[in-house]
Amino acid sequence: MYKQIFSYIKKSITLCNEVTAEKGHKNIFHYLYTYYDYIISFLIHGCLIRQYRYADFYKKSECERRNTVTYRRICKIYQKTNNPQYIHILEEKHKFNSHFNKFVQRNWIYCKEMVFEEFRSLCFQSDALIVKPFNGVEGGGITKVKSPKKQSEIKELYAKYFNSNNLIEECITQHPNMKFGSQSINTIRIHTLIDKNGNVQIIKPVLRAGIGNSVVDNYCAGGCVYNIDLETGVIDSKSLNKQHIQHIKHPETNICMLGYQIPLWDIVICQIKEAAKLLPQCRFIGWDVAITENGIELIEGNHNPDYELLEFFGKTGWYKKITNSI
Repeated sequence: MYKQIFSYIKKSITLCNEVTAEKGHKNIFHYLYTYYDYIISFLIHGCLIRQYRYADFYKKSECERRNTVTYRRICKIYQKTNNPQYIHILEEKHKFNSHFNKFVQRNWIYCKEMVFEEFRSLCFQSDALIVKPFNGVEGGGITKVKSPKKQSEIKELYAKYFNSNNLIEECITQHPNMKFGSQSINTIRIHTLIDKNGNVQIIKPVLRAGIGNSVVDNYCAGGCVYNIDLETGVIDSKSLNKQHIQHIKHPETNICMLGYQIPLWDIVICQIKEAAKLLPQCRFIGWDVAITENGIELIEGNHNPDYELLEFFGKTGWYKKITNSI
C-alpha cells in the first residue's frame, strides 16, 4: 500500500514538472504552484494525475472543471445508475451473450457447458476462433486460434479448453468499411444512459481501431480512439492512444480518419438504444459494438466504462449532462 502511494506521488511530481515545463516556466514558484493546483484538483474534483496532465485539466477554468467527469465522479455515476444485483449479466460473457442474443448473431460456446459435437460444428463454421475469459476486462487474455479441421486436432483443442472458464466464439465478419489493416475487429464504444424519464440517451460514441497484430482494438492494448459526431457518424477528431500520441491518419493504413464516415450509422444508433432497454437495471453502460453489413453485433457491455474515453479527447465536459439526466 505504502509502495503504491509513494509510486503515485513520484509519478505526480514528474507529470506536474512536465506541465510546468510545457508552460515555459522555470521558476521554482511556478513548479510549486503547479503542485498546489494539482492537489486542489485532486481534493476538490477527484482528478487523477493522468487526467490533469494528458486531458489538459490544468488548462481548464473552474467552471469547466466542475463539468468534467473525473475518476471520483465516474464512480458516483456507476453507483447511482447501475444496480449491483444485475451487473453480473454484463461481467460474465456467457450471460451477456444469452441476455442480448438478439444482437449476438455469432455462434459461441461456454466451455463449462460445451459438448464435443457442438465444438466440432463450430470449428467447421469458421476459419478462426476467438477464445475469451468469461469475465475478462480490457481485452485481457483474449486469443485467436485457427480452427482445426482434422478430427484429431479438433479433439486436442477440445481437450485443452473443456471445462475451462472461457468462451469460444466464431470470428465476426465486420463491415468492409470498418477494416483498418489490423487483426482485430474494430468496434464503436457507445455510452448509453437511461435517464430519469426512461429515455435512452447516447453519450459520446467513439471509434476504437486496432493496431498491429493485436486481436483486440482496446485503448489499453495500444489501439487508437477517435471521437464520432453523434448526429452524422463522422469522425471529427484526431486519434488518441494510451501514450497520448495523436494522429490524423491511421498509423498503419494511412487512411485519413478525420471526416471518415462510419457505416450504417442510423441503424447503429437505433439498435443500440433497443439493446440498452433490455437491461434497464443498469442505466449507464459502455457498449463495444461491431458493425456488420446487417447492423450491430454486440461484443460486450461495461457497467464501469473507462472515463478516459469520455474526457481525454474530442468532445468533453459530460458531467453536468449526465448528472442532470439521472
